[in-house]
Amino acid sequence: MLRWAEVYLNRLKKNFNLLRKFTGRKKIIAVVKANAYGHGSVPVSLFLERETDVDMFAVATIDEGRELREGGVKKPILVMSNPLIEGIKEIKEFNLTPVVFDFESLEIAVKNGISFHLKVDTGMGRLGFLPYEWEKVFEKVDFSLLEGVMSHFADSDTDPEFTEYQFGMFMPFVKRVLSVKKVAVHIDNSGAVPASFDGFLTHSRIGLALYGSKPYPDFPVPIEQVMEVKSKVIDVKMLPPNWGVSYGRTYITKKRERTAVVAFGYADGFIRSLSNKWQVKINGDFAPVLGRICMDMTVVSVEKIDVRIGDEVVITDRELTFDKMAERAGTISYEIMCDISPRVKRIFIEGEDGKVLSCL
Repeated sequence: MLRWAEVYLNRLKKNFNLLRKFTGRKKIIAVVKANAYGHGSVPVSLFLERETDVDMFAVATIDEGRELREGGVKKPILVMSNPLIEGIKEIKEFNLTPVVFDFESLEIAVKNGISFHLKVDTGMGRLGFLPYEWEKVFEKVDFSLLEGVMSHFADSDTDPEFTEYQFGMFMPFVKRVLSVKKVAVHIDNSGAVPASFDGFLTHSRIGLALYGSKPYPDFPVPIEQVMEVKSKVIDVKMLPPNWGVSYGRTYITKKRERTAVVAFGYADGFIRSLSNKWQVKINGDFAPVLGRICMDMTVVSVEKIDVRIGDEVVITDRELTFDKMAERAGTISYEIMCDISPRVKRIFIEGEDGKVLSCL
């Protein structure tokens, strides 16, 4: 096995419990879309269902919801961004709860007797009914089918003032709904977990922080990165002076330099913008990336490291975090997590002692 990701489920459980405490004991909707941000949606969901008091799961599409049901997940599953014009049969067959964010879907849900959550747009400018449409929503909604109302913060990680503004916009809609029926109410995400909102919110939707990535640098919850990505050395060689490394020769040796080739590239999720900007760990020592990351391989410097073919290489762990990778690459940790390829085998570990539960 040349490429694998170790998913530490005990860290996932610890993160869940810490985040739940910070939400003020509200119920948690675990966001497991995009293969649980690359961690493996079915094993992660089954573990959370067994080991925590998670209230429901959230996915992006009906296909993702079906995958969870076929994998054995029993708790409610919220489908957040799939219009109901597609997939009514699957919604019913797999007992999924759609999020309704347009009038066509609202009409379909009511006509077919499908329970749903309503989404309103309070400043994200993406999905959801806009304020000028809310009166029409109340005219058309069937409260017997309504199970929840929601919105989405646009900038909870950097702009608390706008976050408060969005919450203030959301509450009149919520209060009007609650005057008719008690339903689930959720707007806060990972970035808003430490914020203090009034008691109308019943749930928190948590994705990024659940997997141990901080929404912003001074995030106050001591979460731990859940996934560690690893590979192996497949070649070691001594390059001569003035020798180019990888495509485009963006790194050229100044002297004789000992290098190693690692079986991990951008097809595995090692995004190319980390070329010449990242370092891996081999036998506990740091080995800088040299030149451009290739599709299947990366060259690193091992000048001061005792390295042999077959040695383990750490791409990311609790020290070389996804957050740090994202900062170096000029992106967000979500992207890097989600980019870890399906060909990177996931190994699910219950504890730090390395007890393997399953692989996929």
